Amino acid sequence: MSLILKPYGAAFPGLCLLAAMLTACSSHPKAPPAEEQAQKLQAVMDNGGYTPARTLDFTSVSEVWNHDGAELDVALIAPKQPGKYPLIIYLPSLGEDATAGRLWRETWARAGYAVFSMQPRAIGLALKEIQPDRHGGADDQPDDADEEETSAKDKSGGAGGKPSRSARNSELRFLGHEYFSIDALKNRMEQLYWAYRQLKARVDMGLPLFAEADLSHTVLAGYDLGAQTVTAVLGEDFMTSLPENKDIKPVAAIVLSPSIDLAEGNVRSRFQKLNLPMLVITGSEDNDPYAISSASVRAAVWEFSPPGGKYLLQLSGDVHGLLAGEDMGGRLNARQQKQGEDAGGGWFGGGGSGGGRFSGFGQQYAGNGGGGQGNGISGFGSQYAGNAGNGNSNGNGGFGGGDSGMSQQYGGNGGGHGGGHGGGKGKGDGGQMHQELGYKQVAAVYSASTAFLDKVTKSDEFGQFWIDDKASIWLDRAGVMKIR
Repeated sequence: MSLILKPYGAAFPGLCLLAAMLTACSSHPKAPPAEEQAQKLQAVMDNGGYTPARTLDFTSVSEVWNHDGAELDVALIAPKQPGKYPLIIYLPSLGEDATAGRLWRETWARAGYAVFSMQPRAIGLALKEIQPDRHGGADDQPDDADEEETSAKDKSGGAGGKPSRSARNSELRFLGHEYFSIDALKNRMEQLYWAYRQLKARVDMGLPLFAEADLSHTVLAGYDLGAQTVTAVLGEDFMTSLPENKDIKPVAAIVLSPSIDLAEGNVRSRFQKLNLPMLVITGSEDNDPYAISSASVRAAVWEFSPPGGKYLLQLSGDVHGLLAGEDMGGRLNARQQKQGEDAGGGWFGGGGSGGGRFSGFGQQYAGNGGGGQGNGISGFGSQYAGNAGNGNSNGNGGFGGGDSGMSQQYGGNGGGHGGGHGGGKGKGDGGQMHQELGYKQVAAVYSASTAFLDKVTKSDEFGQFWIDDKASIWLDRAGVMKIR
C-alpha cells in the first residue's frame, strides 16, 4: 500500500493555483496558457457564479487497495481544517484514474466536502494504447488534415505506427461495449461496496484525513462510466439482478454525462426507483466516443425519474470532454472558435454567401446574406433563428423565434452577429461575445454542483436560492437549468 499526502493552497478565489497542475492537452487547436485560463474562469465566477459560505484549504491522500486480485486506485481530498465534512464518492470514467475530475473534486473540497474517488486500475489503463488523451469525446479527435497525412504504415496500425482515427474509433466502441456491459457493471458495484467498507473502517479508526468524512451525509457522483455505476446503485432497472447495496446510504447524487443505452430498452420505467435528489449534467451535443449513448437520450434519467429535487443542467454544445473536469474552458473555446471560422463566417453566421454557425450548438444560426431560415437549438425545444433581416443582407439581423428561457434578441444591423454588409464574411462581434463560453460552462458546473450540494447536505438557503432561482438567468447562452 502506498500513501502520499499532498497539501494544497488557498481557496476558491485562488483558481490561478490550478494553472501549475492543468495544461492544455491538444495542439489542434491550442488553448491559452493555464494561468490565463484560470484568470478568465475566476472572472466568470466573480460575475454571478455561486460562492459557498466559506472556502477552505485542503489536502489529499492517495492509496492503492487490493481486492480479490484487483488493484484499486483511491484518492481522498478534504479540508485541512479539522472537522466533519459531508462525503462525496466520485467515480471516474473509462480510461481515467482516481485523480480524474480534478476541477470538480477540488472545487467541492474547497467548499467544505470530503471527496473520495475510486477506480480499478485495469479500467484506468484500458485506453492507454489507443487514446493517449484519456477524456474521449469529439473534441479530442485529431484534425482531418492530420488523418490525411498519416502514413499507410500508421493507418494499418503496424509496429511503431499510430492507429488511425477509424481504428481508434473501432477499438473505442469495442472497449466501450465491454466495459459498459452488465457483467462489468456488476463487478464495479461489488468493488465500490468493498471500497466503501474499507473507507468506513478507516473513518471509524480515526485515521488522518479519513476521519474528516461524515458518512451520514454521503453523495454519489460519477462521470460517464462512473455515472452508470451511480444510477445502478441508486436503483436503475437493468432488467437483471445486481449486487445489493447494504452499506452506502446516499442522500443525493450528481451524474455527469450519464450513459443511457437504448438497446437496454425500458427507458420510461427504468428510473422509477431513483427517488433521491439528483443533479444531472449533460450537453445538447453530449455524444460519447463509444457509440453507446447520445445527447438526445442522456436527459432521460432526469425526465423519467420521480419528480422532486431533480435538476438538469444542460449545457450548450459538445461538452462531453469538458465534463471530465480537466479543461478549465480554454481548450473548448479554442476548438469552438476554430470550428466557427472553418464554417465560413464566424460564430453566428454572417452576411454574404458563406453563412456560419455558433459551433457550440452545431446548428446553423443565419443563412445567406445574414438572413434565411434558421434551425432551432438542439435540445432546447424552441427556435432562435428565424428569417433574420427578412433575407436582406443589410437588414436588421435579430434572431426570431421563442426564447426557451433566454429573453435576449441577438443580431443588429448588417446581417446580425458575425456578418458584414453585403457579401462580407467577417466575425463581427459574435466571436467576441462567445469566446468565453467554455469558461462560463465550467463555472456553471462549479456553481450548480456546489449549490446543489450545499442545499441537500447543509440545508443552505442561498444554495437553494441560487440553483432554484438564479441559475437559469445567469447561465444565459451557456445552457439551461430545468427542475422537476
